[in-house]
Amino acid sequence: MKTKRLIQCSLFTAIICVISPFSVMTGPVPVTGTLFALALTAFCTGSMKGATATLIYILAGIIGLPVFSGFKGGMGAIVGPTGGFVFSYVFVVLILGLCKNAKKKSTRVLLYAGALAICYVFGIAWYMFITKAGFMGALMLCVVPFIPFDILKLYGAYMVSKAIEKRVK
Repeated sequence: MKTKRLIQCSLFTAIICVISPFSVMTGPVPVTGTLFALALTAFCTGSMKGATATLIYILAGIIGLPVFSGFKGGMGAIVGPTGGFVFSYVFVVLILGLCKNAKKKSTRVLLYAGALAICYVFGIAWYMFITKAGFMGALMLCVVPFIPFDILKLYGAYMVSKAIEKRVK
């Protein structure tokens, strides 16, 4: 089982590292594939393996590998205005990983909302700290425009994870 866990964590770390750098700049906060990759990881592996893969991804970025949005890496990417989102990723995956065993759609929706709330709270708090922006300004810039995209990313990742699950069994 240890080998299987190691392979899963490595595979999903690689998936996050490959998908996350691709982004579309829409202002100071880009639209990225990171949430999709994190959700896919969580839905396929569960909370603990997903959190491990995510932590390895973050550490890879911190040491300088260009795995963050826009192919950035290093501490500069973490301490910049969008670093709060990166700080939230492990918590987001821990919450989304609970969806793996959730039977009710309403439970999954609550977990999705909780994960997004954690991501947004960390993201706008850090953004406000770094840029000295007000709450409403940060909310309107860093959260509101992204809500539809993020919901689609979560739903898409869930559907892909279900397709993978059918193929693997």
